[in-house]
Amino acid sequence: MLRILLLTILFFLVFLLVRNFAATVARRKDRFAPPPGPLKSEDLVQDPCCRKYIPESEAFRASLNNETLYFCSRECFEKYKAGEK
Repeated sequence: MLRILLLTILFFLVFLLVRNFAATVARRKDRFAPPPGPLKSEDLVQDPCCRKYIPESEAFRASLNNETLYFCSRECFEKYKAGEK
C-alpha cells in the first residue's frame, strides 16, 4: 500500500514538472515571436557631414538654401553649416 502511495506522489510530481516546463517553453516562444501585423519599413537618409545612414524619422532636419537636409545630430548640422560658409 505504501508503494502505491509513493508511486502516486512521484507521478504527480513528474506531472507538475512537465507541465511547468511546457508553460516555460510556450512563454519563451511568445517572447521571440515577431510582432503581429505587417512590418513597417522606413527610408534611410544619409548625413551629408559624416555620411552616416539614419532612419528618416530619427534624423535632425534642417533647411539650407531651400533644400531639406537630414543629419544624424545637431552637432553634425553645426559642423556642416560652419564648413559651408
